[in-house]
This record gives sequence, structure tokens and C-alpha cells, in this order.
Amino acid sequence: MARCPRTVFLSLLCAASCARALAQPAGLPDGPPAQVEGESDVAQTKPADFIYVATTRPDRIGRVMVPVFVNDVGPFAFLIDTGASSSVLSPRVAARLKLTAHPTRTALLRGITGSEVVPTVLVDKISAGGITLTARHLPVVEPRVFADADGIFGADVFGHGCLKVEFKVARVSIHEGHCPRRSGGLWEEVPAQLRFGGLPVVTARVGNVRVAGIIDSGAERSLGNPALLAALGLEAAARDPAARIQVYAATSQLVFGSVVESPTLRVGGIQIDRLVAIFGPFDVFRLWGVENEPALVIGMDILGSTDGLMIDFERQRVRLLPRIPDGVVIERRGNGSRVR
Repeated sequence: MARCPRTVFLSLLCAASCARALAQPAGLPDGPPAQVEGESDVAQTKPADFIYVATTRPDRIGRVMVPVFVNDVGPFAFLIDTGASSSVLSPRVAARLKLTAHPTRTALLRGITGSEVVPTVLVDKISAGGITLTARHLPVVEPRVFADADGIFGADVFGHGCLKVEFKVARVSIHEGHCPRRSGGLWEEVPAQLRFGGLPVVTARVGNVRVAGIIDSGAERSLGNPALLAALGLEAAARDPAARIQVYAATSQLVFGSVVESPTLRVGGIQIDRLVAIFGPFDVFRLWGVENEPALVIGMDILGSTDGLMIDFERQRVRLLPRIPDGVVIERRGNGSRVR
């Protein structure tokens, strides 16, 4: 009897402009460029000087990757996706480890723009940092928008632990249990809810509009839904043909959105001016049940512009560290910081 495919959500997203950039390794001004296995059909393990974390800059979107061992082979570079319900492998890793697709077990992959059925493979062990999973059937997904990554680390791995990303020093750590209660410095902490299979959701504001802010390290660009666009009164700007842009996601469907400059984004005490988001009726908002309320997927264009991101999945807290140097002004006002 054929099994019903289990549902896996991946929120990976890339706009047309960043799809071209992802075809080549991201330039990393703070260190040597990332080593990439190129067009090989078999994944190569990464060298000791591989750069896993890159901050967002005016000329590129940042990324968060982590060294991962699969069946004790590695390290491979996996993208950290806080919007993914499951970890996945690229076909290159499956080929390297000679993993074959399960004859009856498949997964229904749901992404930003649509859904499709993908094969799964049995992985004996997958580990990173202080976390190890055993005997898992993981989906095998074509790397349409994660380019040089060998796979994705999702909420099944870090969903009950602590994820800490320090963009300034290009460091990422994952461990079981809660994050340290005291972080020091200017870290801003906001309460979160784990919704939609483990996605951290915070209360944010865009201008004067209260929004559900979905923290998503797998999305290159921040996304707004039509309800937020209407609440901001920016529908005319979205209809401008010059604002139209093609959006790529984890599944094969291609859709269009509109790039619109929006009012200031506030998350807790952090204020980020000149928010530019892509607005559209993306399928993900319907899947999450927020199509009728203002919602914003907060992607790496915003998250990578900070100096640090910490998610305490056990305590349901999100911490952000404002970026301080290189032309960015931090104004401490009471319990908040202003990023300009």
C-alpha cells in the first residue's frame, strides 16, 4: 500500500535579482571567499577555512550555514532555515553517500509559492554542533535557491534548542536546551510564539500597523502579504510595473510580487528604517492562516543586517543585536535601539 506523503514546509525564497547572485559564491569582504563544489553532481566536504556565515551588505544578502556531518561524513554546508519544518538533503549529498530513494515513502514539499512531491532517503545519523538526529527519512530537494549549500537544517534539529548567529565574527552555534539568560551588550529580546510547525513569530510594527513577524533565515528577502499592503495604503505603489519582480522558491512554481518601500520596521526595541519588502498573495500566507491579517516574513535582508540573531526555542524568545559600525548609527532610547 502506498503511503500518504508527509508534509514538509520549506520557506526558502529568492527574488530574480538574488537568484543571479546565488549562482556564484557570495563575496565575503571580512574573509576569503566561500569554497564551492561548482557544478559537480557529487558533494564535496568543505575545507577548514570555509565561510559559513555572511552578513547582509548593500551589494548582497547574507546567509547562515553550519557544518554538518551526515552518516559521519563531512563537513557539508547546510543552510539554517528557521522556516523549515524538516531538514533536507541536496541530490549531491545523496549521491556522495550512495543513498537511494525510499520506494514508497515520499514527502509533500510546501514552499512559498506552491507544493510538490519529493523523494526521501534514510539517513542513519545527521549531526551539527551539540545536536545529533538518528534514523531519519529526509527529503531530497533540488537546490534551486540554496545554490552552494549541501542541504538545509530545519526545526526538527534545533526546534527545542538554542540557535545563535554572530554575523560580525561569522560564527554560528546550535546546542540543546535554552540559550544563556544573559547575553551582554545591546541584545534586544522579544517574546515569540512557535507556530506553523515551529516557526518563531514575533509581534512587530511596520509604520503604525501591528504585524505578525515571522523570523525566517531561509528567505533571502522579506515578504509582505496583501493585508499588510492594504493596511499601509501602498497598493498603488505595488501596481507600478517597475515594481514587479519574479520570485523563486523551494518548489518549481514561479510567481511574481511587487517590490515596495515601506515604513519603518520595529521589532521590540530595534527600529530598522527604509524597509523594502516584496508583496504578493504568496501561497505560504494561506498555508499559515494569516492571509487576512497583516503579516511579514522577516528574511535575511533584515536579519543579516544585524550583528547577531539568537533564538531560544525552548523559552520562545528571539534576541537581536543591532549592527553598530560602518555608517550605522545606534541610538539607545530607554529600552530600545534605533538602527539607521
